[in-house]
Amino acid sequence: MADLQTTDFFGRQDSARKRTGLLVFLYVCAVVLTCAAVAALAVLIALITHDSEAGRGPDPLMLAMFAGGGAVGAALLIAGGTAYRISELRGGGTTVALSLGGRPIDQSTTDPDERMVLNVVEEMSIASGVPVPPVFMLEQETGINAFAAGYSPGDAVIGVTRGCVHGLTRDELQGVMAHEFSHILNGDMRLNIRLVGILGGIVLLSLAGYTLMRATYYGSLARSRDNKGAIVIIVLGVGLIVIGGIGSMFARLIQAAVSRQREFLADASAVQFTRNPEGIGDALRRIGGAPKRAAIMNAHSREMSHMFFGNAVSASSFLGASLASHPPLKKRIRAVLPKWDGTFLTPKPPKPLPHDETKKRKPGPREQLEDIMRERMGQQHGIAPTGAAAALPLLALIGTAQLEHAGYARTLLDRMPRPLKDAARDPYGCRAVVYALLMHWTGDDASLRKQLDILDAQSDTGVAALVRSLAKDVAPLDKDLKLPLVDLCLGSLSRLSETQHATFRAVIHQLAMADDELTTGEWALLRIVETHLDERFKSARPPSVKYYALGQLGQPISAMLGTIARAGHKEPGEAAQAFKAGAAVLQRGPGSAMPPDLSFPTAADRTPAKLDAALTELRAVAPRVKSKLLEAAAVVVAHDHEVTPAEADLLRAFADLLGVPMPPLLPGQKLV
Repeated sequence: MADLQTTDFFGRQDSARKRTGLLVFLYVCAVVLTCAAVAALAVLIALITHDSEAGRGPDPLMLAMFAGGGAVGAALLIAGGTAYRISELRGGGTTVALSLGGRPIDQSTTDPDERMVLNVVEEMSIASGVPVPPVFMLEQETGINAFAAGYSPGDAVIGVTRGCVHGLTRDELQGVMAHEFSHILNGDMRLNIRLVGILGGIVLLSLAGYTLMRATYYGSLARSRDNKGAIVIIVLGVGLIVIGGIGSMFARLIQAAVSRQREFLADASAVQFTRNPEGIGDALRRIGGAPKRAAIMNAHSREMSHMFFGNAVSASSFLGASLASHPPLKKRIRAVLPKWDGTFLTPKPPKPLPHDETKKRKPGPREQLEDIMRERMGQQHGIAPTGAAAALPLLALIGTAQLEHAGYARTLLDRMPRPLKDAARDPYGCRAVVYALLMHWTGDDASLRKQLDILDAQSDTGVAALVRSLAKDVAPLDKDLKLPLVDLCLGSLSRLSETQHATFRAVIHQLAMADDELTTGEWALLRIVETHLDERFKSARPPSVKYYALGQLGQPISAMLGTIARAGHKEPGEAAQAFKAGAAVLQRGPGSAMPPDLSFPTAADRTPAKLDAALTELRAVAPRVKSKLLEAAAVVVAHDHEVTPAEADLLRAFADLLGVPMPPLLPGQKLV
């Protein structure tokens, strides 16, 4: 079997973890040096206050106590400031967007600019396999800029300036959004928020110095005849300002260096996503030709400048480009447009759209998508798209998306019934869509009556009525539309109130268990929705890595692969053979070893509770181990030389629950 080309995504995840470790190391070094400088300042103050009339020099023990006290005090102040700033950002992407003056865009908006950016974001989300993030408009910002912020894909938000959506064409806006989705997929967002918190702690030293100076100027010490106390406070204040300023400068150097490195990768990923270098290239050219370029006027723009698409603030210090959060604009343009002639473009508002602009951009026919995928699969693997090979190209695109996926996403959105699509985009109606997906409209009548009674018993009868009205569209819904519809709902569900969220969680559990049985499909839908809502409402963070090998994970792996095998193969013997083929994948590669307790699970080992426990463990494995797990799962799915939409959705669901965004299966990738 050809080697999977998934190392890019999982390699980037490993790289993000290593960068985080390096950042922590550099931060600790900066803190140690800052504390040492404060300790030296404390010794200087001790010397100033020493009474030399006694004819003795300062006591070394006293100097040591001053130095130790200064260092400890500085460390506590920095640590406290960092912890406080990080706690302020606990709300993730939404907190960042609101602090920058963002306003959530209403999904029902008729504003042409807002409608365009919402449509582009929806297409990008479905194409890359991540939940549709809320979009915030920075209404007062006329510079051309955008950002992605959050701790994880489920917590992400997209922010755009009014100048960005008003001054770019759709293709240029798509290039900018592809750039931001690269940050979501590459794990950059969490690092960016940590950078803000780290900067906040060191900056606090300077603020403490300014406070002391003001207290001296306006306080009683300024009117005292004994100037010695005032001199001590002035020395301490000036010293803290200088030390804090130098520490902040080094922290910003770290911040800028990390950011510049990621911007080139995000630009390249945007070109890969859209296959249109002119899109992002011309967006950068319009920044160069705009009066305010990419400037952000909000007071928080400096500490969050590294999150933006373009330079939100200018680097005016003597260090110049070293403190710039982004590479030079001309260098970025030439990286994507090697033949650029050096000219810029002025902002140019797109033509008003008289109706939903997605209808103007019909994707290519289904047959064209199939031909494209067959051609790619032949190039990558040298074989026809049959059997296990039909699933492997899907894994090769993990963490990325291609032009075909963006076109296919538009196809999926166009195929969704209008009532379902409109309801999914609304914070009120999205609950009804998820309820309707969980109900057995064509199944057991007794279970359906029980589910309807559950809906009628909840406090909001309007939602229950809406569920009934959506039934005619949900019952015949194609299977390949269900997960994209859930992705569409997740952005709206994040806007529920705490009370609505609690009611919603309770109702979906009751609906799923109305027949006293939780199917694999119901379990997957519940867990996808709950996992991403936890990221929104419970500030859930990705688990720390606990496992770097497979040896201790026999039972969790057995539960996952066994569930996939049983769902896609009717005969127990065929399921066992598919499981065995997937397990064999785990033996290949450096350092691989078959877990001793890996075996085809019984029905009792594939219960929802066992799957929950399995996924909890498997979420804590290293990224490259997840790569091998998903390769094994793909081989299990395709063992019978048939990859149905239901199997593809189950594979995507497991990947999603492992924290791995997977694009949808294209028509040319399945054999039905």
